[in-house]
Amino acid sequence: MEKVKINIKRYDGSKSWIDSFEVDMEDRTTIVEVLIKIHDSIDPSLSFRVQCRSAICGTCGVKVNGEQHVLACKTKVKDVLKDGQVLVEPLSNMEVIKDLVTDHRQFLYRIKEVKGWFEPVEEFQPVYPEDLQKFDKETDCILCGICYSICPAFEADKSFGGPINFVKTFRFWKDKNDALKDQRIVLADKNNITSCVHCKYCSFACPKQIPVEQDILQIEFYGKQKGIIKQQDTGGFSTPFGF
Repeated sequence: MEKVKINIKRYDGSKSWIDSFEVDMEDRTTIVEVLIKIHDSIDPSLSFRVQCRSAICGTCGVKVNGEQHVLACKTKVKDVLKDGQVLVEPLSNMEVIKDLVTDHRQFLYRIKEVKGWFEPVEEFQPVYPEDLQKFDKETDCILCGICYSICPAFEADKSFGGPINFVKTFRFWKDKNDALKDQRIVLADKNNITSCVHCKYCSFACPKQIPVEQDILQIEFYGKQKGIIKQQDTGGFSTPFGF
């Protein structure tokens, strides 16, 4: 075992500060395990979210060292150590409730705005492997909010729907048994999909390796070709690939 310094950004509803803890760590120790150890043995007032510990429930997203957005249960402390210490903060672009606990309603409620659920057709068509391949990766989304947290588009447009919701749009738009069809593109347009700056941060940070930015790009391209999306991009980079 080795001793490491864990710096945690705290918040009590009125002020924020950094608390530091020294804990023993093994090579396999994850950030979640360190947080649990601090809560159980040092400071029981520390608040954070954890449920499955298997990178499935999506509740334990945190920001590490001011730059990485990760699932705490999936990330080993040794992989993010800098000079024997690590800084753990709550996710960005969301209201902080207490310590590392953020208000997920800020992106979950937006799912309602894009109708991010399956609307079945009256008569189902057979589904084949090649049909599933069109949206198979998008079904892995665990609603962790990491793509929402890392997205810089909110700096210019607070009403931007957010990457997580356009992943849901893409997933059901590509399902031939979904009844909304191109109405999903209309809803994406109403949620300002063109405010995406195509930086690819969401794709790089997604713990499930979903090609989030490419999904958004496909929706935009199709919408503009069909005349559903009429406004022009106001940000982004010089190429349609984000670089």
